[in-house]
Amino acid sequence: MRRQRSRSLAVILSAAALSVSVAACTSGGTADAPASALADPTAHAATTIDVWSFTKLPNEVAAFKASFDDLRAQYPWLTVNFVPNKDDAAFAKAVAAGAPPDVFIADSSDNLGKFCFDGTVLDVGPYLAAAKIDPATTFPAATLGYTRFDDKQCGLPLLTDVFALYYNKKLFAEAGISGPPKTLSELTADAKKLTVKASDGTVKRFGFVPRWDFNLNRSLYGGQFSGTRFYDDAGRTTLGSDPSWAQLLAWDRELIDYYGAPQVQTFVGTYNAHTDDANNAFATGKVAMDFNGEWHIGELAEQAPSLDYGIAAFPVLDPAAATYGGGVAGGTVIYLPSRGKHLQEAFFAAKQLATDTAFLHKLAGLVSNVPTTFDALSSWDQRSDPHWAAMMDVFTKTKVLGKPTSASGTEGSLPWDTLIQDYEAGRTPDLPAALKQVGAKIDAIDAQARR
Repeated sequence: MRRQRSRSLAVILSAAALSVSVAACTSGGTADAPASALADPTAHAATTIDVWSFTKLPNEVAAFKASFDDLRAQYPWLTVNFVPNKDDAAFAKAVAAGAPPDVFIADSSDNLGKFCFDGTVLDVGPYLAAAKIDPATTFPAATLGYTRFDDKQCGLPLLTDVFALYYNKKLFAEAGISGPPKTLSELTADAKKLTVKASDGTVKRFGFVPRWDFNLNRSLYGGQFSGTRFYDDAGRTTLGSDPSWAQLLAWDRELIDYYGAPQVQTFVGTYNAHTDDANNAFATGKVAMDFNGEWHIGELAEQAPSLDYGIAAFPVLDPAAATYGGGVAGGTVIYLPSRGKHLQEAFFAAKQLATDTAFLHKLAGLVSNVPTTFDALSSWDQRSDPHWAAMMDVFTKTKVLGKPTSASGTEGSLPWDTLIQDYEAGRTPDLPAALKQVGAKIDAIDAQARR
């Protein structure tokens, strides 16, 4: 589903709102009710469960409600009270207060590590085992990368968002570019060829805008496009030890300087409000290349049906050229709260959402997302569409998430986000020193979260 555009975590969630520790068993059940699956889901006492979701867009809310209606038609004993527009902070507070929903559907895994570590959510691994579901043979590796923490299956994936490079084929042909770039140096060269400036230097068309806060660009800086692991084997950040981070930021800054920071600011200020409507920069030809998610395929089909565009894996730093082909995968996560009142029934509903092929096909089609099981992927009718085929290829080649989830949740991301913005704005005179300082700060935040 559509990810939140501005991922400035200071805005989305305050650390205080998620700082409540929950005293609960996280082994998969409760102290007096070990994890188990329903013995006979076709015959069960009438039960109503509350399902909260981040979803607020009308088409997505309607899609979920329709899906739950289908579930009730198949299992009349189960009634779902669907509550949209709930975020991670509201969920954490409800669990701490002892009044959580039975199921929570989050828009991302940003807080999965924190929720799992402090006991806000259950490890659903024992429930999966009781239902004879093997995660490794059910879900692609990329989805397990963002739903597991400390060897626990802390949530279930529900559709996947895959981010890749969108490029305007007509503009590429006019510029004499034969195909999409595979390295960041190639992207820079192509972006400059595709840029159109007026006689006074005003940019009329951008080749590519890398700034951190434009649309989904935050995901460019997690390490997956620089061949970099955010944490080393000891669990410490690599910001101060791996030169790839400085190279990645230098690439970012070069393009910003090429256009001029004021013009980039105008572009971001103008088009961040239109990333999902008919006035978005890519659909209107104001930018020739864009980093976007798979749902944009559906948006472009409605908003710019005649646009001739392609999708490819996003380029990587030149020294990491061998890693080209994958990308960023992160998606909707289904949680079972540690203090849920209907754990078996909640897991049954969550399992249906996460693994039922017909449901996944229907929901993926309604909201333009990628299905999250091997069975659903192999039988999806969109596989023959060239745009979806390209996106699915990126998805199946994605092995890592970049910056993994941690016990500090969103708080641990803030120093890195701030450094990127400061560097883009020219407020970081000594980048190597700043990288070391920020790495140490994140390590300290992570260590504090585990105490």
